Amino acid sequence: MSAAVTDLRLRRGAEHVCRLGPCALAELLAEVGAQHGIHDEVVRALAAYQRVTPGMLRAA
Repeated sequence: MSAAVTDLRLRRGAEHVCRLGPCALAELLAEVGAQHGIHDEVVRALAAYQRVTPGMLRAA
C-alpha cells in the first residue's frame, strides 16, 4: 500500500475518532500506548499538543 493511501486512511480514521469525542480518543491512545509499551510517550505527546492553540494552527 502506498504512503499516500496509508496517510489518507490515517487521516480519515483520525477524523472519525475525533467525531466520537474525547473519551473515544483517550481510549484509542491508551490502547495504542499499552499495546506498544509507550504510555509515557503518549502522555508527553499529549502534553505538547496542549500547548498548541487553534490560532497557532491557523497561522501555520
